[in-house]
Amino acid sequence: MYMNKAQIEANLVDANILMVEMGRAGGKTEGVIGPRTIRVAFDIPRETSVLAHTTYIALLSNIVPNLLLYYRTPRGEQEQPIMQEDIHYVVGKKDLPRHFAQPRYKIEDPEHCITFSTGHILRLLSTDRHDSIAGGNIVHAFMEEMKHNKGDKLKSRIFPALRIGLRGKINPSPYYQGLTGVSDTARLSANEDDWFFEYEKAVDRELITDIVNTALHIEKAKVAILKGKDVEKNNKVIARWQPILNRQRAKAVHYIRASSFVNKDVLGLRFFINMTKTLSDDEFLAAICGIREAKVANMFFALFNEATHTFTDSYIYDNIEKFNIADTFTLTAEYLKYYDKTKPLVLGYDPGGFSSITVAQENRAQNELRVLKDFHVYTPRDQSDLAQELTNFFCNATNKRINLYYDRAGNQDKSFKKQRETDAQRMKAELEKRGWRVLLKNERQRTIFHWEHYDLWEVLLSESERYTPRIRICTNECKNLIASINHSPLKSTDGVKELDKSSEIKLPFQLQVTQSPQIATSLMYMVFGLYERFKIRRRNSGTNNPQNTAKNI
Repeated sequence: MYMNKAQIEANLVDANILMVEMGRAGGKTEGVIGPRTIRVAFDIPRETSVLAHTTYIALLSNIVPNLLLYYRTPRGEQEQPIMQEDIHYVVGKKDLPRHFAQPRYKIEDPEHCITFSTGHILRLLSTDRHDSIAGGNIVHAFMEEMKHNKGDKLKSRIFPALRIGLRGKINPSPYYQGLTGVSDTARLSANEDDWFFEYEKAVDRELITDIVNTALHIEKAKVAILKGKDVEKNNKVIARWQPILNRQRAKAVHYIRASSFVNKDVLGLRFFINMTKTLSDDEFLAAICGIREAKVANMFFALFNEATHTFTDSYIYDNIEKFNIADTFTLTAEYLKYYDKTKPLVLGYDPGGFSSITVAQENRAQNELRVLKDFHVYTPRDQSDLAQELTNFFCNATNKRINLYYDRAGNQDKSFKKQRETDAQRMKAELEKRGWRVLLKNERQRTIFHWEHYDLWEVLLSESERYTPRIRICTNECKNLIASINHSPLKSTDGVKELDKSSEIKLPFQLQVTQSPQIATSLMYMVFGLYERFKIRRRNSGTNNPQNTAKNI
């Protein structure tokens, strides 16, 4: 099979801890995670390893299907897959074929396991669950899309489980108590975690060089055996040097950084031309070139703190765990932990060529606003598509009422204001066509200025008063919203605070999803409509003050 240079390096060094930061379409599953799972499964029989991600949702809908595709894809002149299902591995089965070795421990949740013929179990694990690995014993951890995992949760919930002993082995496998992680470059401004960057500093370059030299010596002997040359002599070479290589690898940490260009021979020039057209310069540098970036320094949501204002326990796992990984899974609101189908939905709506909706529910008993989901469309898609996406997701609602807050553009010219009102009416009509009862909450609302939004958010996010409501945003289902909050710069015009919306003019629609305040503004309309009464009453900051002529959102 073909491998690019980064994939060759990953498989040749094959260190105990292997971290690969590779650009989009670099071949991380195909060339790193896939081959490594097979080597671990056959080198450490009857034991258990884990495939970890932030949520089971991502594992079931994306990660596992890609891994199974790697196993099943026909290759070579004979058009044969690397492994055959029911011969070399099974997916989501409790009863194993007779020729399979029995795992050392009973298979927990077989519906969420891949079991190999060696008796090795690859178990799915989500870090958003405190009890998902409680009491577990594992020999190796695989981590896909590391930037979406929170490093502190991995270190506290998974790494301590890498403790199992290997009975009857004098020389443990080089993969024992090891880690394999892949990701493209984390973007802090998009609410991604760069925790894995620290492993780059732990690499012993001299040891890695020794491993490469030893591995190439053994590979040369293997090739000679395949060609029938000096078979006895080369078998002795392997017998002598393989244990040495295993000991070298067992002590090694290796970190590989590569851009998408490492896979240019497979991707072709057109891929990179298309990426330059569809990505902003900043996103192209991060996602394709692997160049690291930082958050917006001066944020409009100055007090926003992910640790305080977001939540990760998003799902009802008793229902999700009923699914077998061999089946197709579709996420809807019925699996959301904090969604109450008997209560109305609260929507923030920002209409226009780029339209977004933020969906929340109030829990007055807990004095909370739980932001559950964000949606967006842009030209040529419109209100009809947005309404359908929302309806599909909240398909189990028994209370069909929606309280809709939207942008009235109160101090814009009359034609623009009329268009905003028209957009809101159209959204209402599209939702009502689908069975919802919609109440428009902003009719006859006065002009709202940027500084008023800023003041209100300062009060709400500070949480300094007991009576102010707590806003909690779902990390898993509102990734775009959180990225938008982090891409909402603050500017000052004649001493008046404003939201810098210049990115909405400079960027094409597809980049405005995470790199502009677009989705964040839909939340702002909702929050101001609900909680205007908590806004700070500052001296000389009324709407009649001549200096407060900043544009409203």
